[in-house]
Amino acid sequence: MRNAVIVHGKPSRERYENPNEPKPHVANWFPWIGKQLSDRGVEAVVPPMPKPYFPVYGDWRQAFEQYPVTAETALVGHSAGAEFILRWLSGHPDATVDRVVLVAPYKDYAHKYGEFSDYELDAELIQRAGKISILYSTDDDEPIVRRANELNETLSGARLIELSGYGHFRIGHNMQDEQLPPLLAELQTH
Repeated sequence: MRNAVIVHGKPSRERYENPNEPKPHVANWFPWIGKQLSDRGVEAVVPPMPKPYFPVYGDWRQAFEQYPVTAETALVGHSAGAEFILRWLSGHPDATVDRVVLVAPYKDYAHKYGEFSDYELDAELIQRAGKISILYSTDDDEPIVRRANELNETLSGARLIELSGYGHFRIGHNMQDEQLPPLLAELQTH
């Protein structure tokens, strides 16, 4: 793994527009994991996604594709960022990556965000993504737990990692600080 592209999730509009709250790409565990990877010689980037409170796939794709994705890239997605990565990889059958880590994977079951989750998941992603790991916390919301288990059933060869006490992997949603050692461990193992 030479580089990592980390895609943040979807905050509420209220949180995003609150000047007292950090923007999603610099909140929670993103700066911590970026530093951990950088200290190990891996170039890590967390691109700020446009209008993250109302994700539009085409807009997010344009922001994401400004960064190189190769066979030596790790892709990490949190919540809606995980859904974005799955859709992007499913729509790019020639893309290969070193690994994919999905943290609290989200799906827009209610279609509140238009076509964001409207795609056919490539069930053979494991063949193009050396390793797929799915991290979720048992104290997250039911749709996230459901999505994690669905992905584990659909993506043959994926590794499901059940944690507790992390909530939705956001500080203030059960997570106590910015460190996420289980994610670092998944990025370091083969």
